[in-house]
Formats: sequence, C-alpha cells, structure tokens
Amino acid sequence: MENLQGFEGLSALEESAVRLHEIYKSLMTGGFTEDEALSLIAKMTHKSSE
Repeated sequence: MENLQGFEGLSALEESAVRLHEIYKSLMTGGFTEDEALSLIAKMTHKSSE
C-alpha cells in the first residue's frame, strides 16, 4: 500500500476511500477483473445483519 503520509487532515471517510482504492488497485494488478475486484471489496465492507 502506498505511504499514506501527507494525507493528514483527511476525514475518516476520505482515508477509508484511499485505502479501498489501494486494495482495488492491488486486486487489479493481481489479475482480477474489475467486476471481481469490486465484488470482493463489497464483500469485505458489507456489514452482516446480526
């Protein structure tokens, strides 16, 4: 993951968006399709109703 220094002042939501984008880029580099990468990210971030 890229060094996140220099991102001081970002909101928690903005920081999360940067981190998710880094995960997305890693999945794409790893050979996943766009749909597969987005599906995996959705599954990772989905809160199960308990």
